[in-house]
Amino acid sequence: MGSRARLPRSQSLSARRGALAVLVLGLVLASPAAAGAQSADLVAQGKYIFGAAAGCGCHTEPKKTLNAGGRRYDGPFGTVYSSNITPDPATGIGKWTDQQVITAIRSGRRPNGERLLPVHPYTVFNGMAEEHLRALVAYLRSLPPVSRPNTPKKITVPLFESVFLPAWLAAFAPRETPPATAPTSGRARGEYLVRAVGHCGECHTPRGMTQATDNSRFLAGNQKGKGPEGKAVPNITPDKGTGIGDWTEEQIAEYLGTGNRPDGDVAGGLMGEVIQGTSAGLKDLTAADRLAIARYLKSIPAIKNEIGD
Repeated sequence: MGSRARLPRSQSLSARRGALAVLVLGLVLASPAAAGAQSADLVAQGKYIFGAAAGCGCHTEPKKTLNAGGRRYDGPFGTVYSSNITPDPATGIGKWTDQQVITAIRSGRRPNGERLLPVHPYTVFNGMAEEHLRALVAYLRSLPPVSRPNTPKKITVPLFESVFLPAWLAAFAPRETPPATAPTSGRARGEYLVRAVGHCGECHTPRGMTQATDNSRFLAGNQKGKGPEGKAVPNITPDKGTGIGDWTEEQIAEYLGTGNRPDGDVAGGLMGEVIQGTSAGLKDLTAADRLAIARYLKSIPAIKNEIGD
């Protein structure tokens, strides 16, 4: 039979003190205060992502309650109204689990299996990193609940949701691919913020006959009557004649932070809303992130597409 080795008494006391220190540290980290600090950090990160997504402005009517929904959107299929995404348990997302909220953001499915209309750009938000979605959910849950029943949609095309929409999603809707972790710097960070989080292509990319975004003309702008709410949307490819080819990276970053254009004009309309956001917007991005966006925009193919007033 073997015998257990015995440490000298001084070494044994040292080992016990070390183990006790580890135990105390573990208890501190597991304490409510430490958990609260971690939660506060997660909520702050979520608010930042919320701002990078333009303050999820579709869910807030201008000058009304944050995230309470009710904003109207007209399309060739009928009219829909954005949903209440406050933590109200009866009319908002208060009873949804974190994973159910993430599934709705990324896959366009409610907890009951109902499919969301892609006015909510879930095929693009599908490209968001898991860590950012969890932070975003933490932020949404930190906001005050608002009791506001959702306004029913009015679909005017027969069989739209049961036949045409599933077929359209399968055949035509481009879908972003989520990264394992979110890029943290440089052009890759800018691409991630533009394509997935900022969903810039939803407004700035022309749509084809199927109403899917034509990514062969990514960010080439939309003429009046073709953009969101019938508005013209600028070409933001680096084409020198019709896009932002003459803007420097610093000028693009400045515009995203302040709305001030190099020619002295200022952003208005929907872009003004995107920059200002709701509780946060593009103006709240760090200078490094705004420059990363600018670097990416200057790197994509230049497309000549003159957008009229």
